[in-house]
Amino acid sequence: GEIPKGLNAETLALGWADGAYRFTKYKASTEKPRRLVLSKDIDAAEVSRQAEAIDWLRDLVNTPPCDMGPEEIANEASEMAKEFGAEVTITKGKELEAGYPMVHAVGKGAMQAPCYVEIAWGKKDAPVVAIVGKGVAFDTGGLNLKGGDNMRLMKKDMGGAAHALALARLVMGADLPVRLICCTPLVENAIGPDAFRPSDILKSRKGLTVEIEDTDAEGRLILADALTRASEHNPEMIIDFATLTGAARVALGPDLAPLYTDDDRLAADIASAAATTGDPVWRMPLWAGYESGLKSPIADMKNLGDGPMGGSITAALFLKAFVNAPSWAHFDIWAWRPGRHGRPAGAAACGLRAVWAMLKTRYA
Repeated sequence: GEIPKGLNAETLALGWADGAYRFTKYKASTEKPRRLVLSKDIDAAEVSRQAEAIDWLRDLVNTPPCDMGPEEIANEASEMAKEFGAEVTITKGKELEAGYPMVHAVGKGAMQAPCYVEIAWGKKDAPVVAIVGKGVAFDTGGLNLKGGDNMRLMKKDMGGAAHALALARLVMGADLPVRLICCTPLVENAIGPDAFRPSDILKSRKGLTVEIEDTDAEGRLILADALTRASEHNPEMIIDFATLTGAARVALGPDLAPLYTDDDRLAADIASAAATTGDPVWRMPLWAGYESGLKSPIADMKNLGDGPMGGSITAALFLKAFVNAPSWAHFDIWAWRPGRHGRPAGAAACGLRAVWAMLKTRYA
C-alpha cells in the first residue's frame, strides 16, 4: 500500500514493532507473536537492530528492582560489551569511593553495592562520542522519602542508563566510525543506617563540593561524576539521558523529551532527526540566570535550586557545571508512557531514535 505523506517506511515499521512489544518475563502472553513483512525498500537489518535495541531497553526498565539492581544492570552492560568486542570496566568498592565519590555516597545505603560501568569501543583515533545514562535501579528518595504514589514507578529510574546502553548497542551494531565511550553510574537510592543525609557535603570527582539539600535529587549527583569522567576522554560530543525531574513532566507531559544544549547546530540536527523519525523532542533553555539558585553558603554548590520553580532547568544547569566538552546534550526523559490504543503502558524509548538518526547522519 501507499505510505501516508510525511511518514517514512522505517518509522512506520518501528511504530508497528513498538505496539507489538509485550513484557512477558513474569506472565506468559496468550497472544501469537506478530509478524510484519517489510517491503523491499526498507533496510530490514537496520529496522531490526532498532526494534531489538528498543525492546531490550524496555525489558531493562520494566524488570523490577528485585531482579534488576546495580549488579544485574552491570551484567547486562558487560554481556552487551562482550557481544561487540568492546572493553568494559566496572569500578566498585574502595576504587569507586576514591574515584566516583558521589556515586558511592548515593549508593552506599543499599544492600547492593553501587558501581560505575564504562564501555569503550571503536578505533582509538576516531572522533570520540560519549554517552552517559542515569542508573538508579530504584529510588525511594532516600531519607527525603517519596510518597507512595511518587515511589510506585521508581523501578524506571534507571531508564537513562537503559537509553545509554541501547544507543551504545546501536552505534556498535551499525559499526559507526566513532570511538564510543558509554558511562553508566549504577546505584540504588535506599534508606538505611549508611544512607547519605540532607546537609551532608560530598566531594565530587571534579573536586567541587556539593551540599545535599535533598537526597531525592540524587540522579544529578551520580551523573555529575560520570559526566566528569566522560569529559576526561576529550569527546567531541557528550549525550546524556536521565529520568531526572518530575518538573520536566509537569512542563512537557509524558510524550515530549526535553532537550538541553548550548550547541545550536546539534539542537537543529536533533530537531530535524526528531521530525524525520517521528520521535518528538523539545528544546529547553539552559537559562544562566537560574545558576545562582544552586549556590551554597558553605560548599561550591547545592543539589537543588531555590524553591520549586524551574526544576528541570536547574537540574540541567547543575549537570552543566561538570561537563567539559565542545558539545553536550542532556535529555530529561520519563522512559515510560501511559496505556493508549495499540500502545501498552510501561517502559518507552524517549528521544533514542532521534539521537540515533542524528548520529547516523553525522558520522555514517
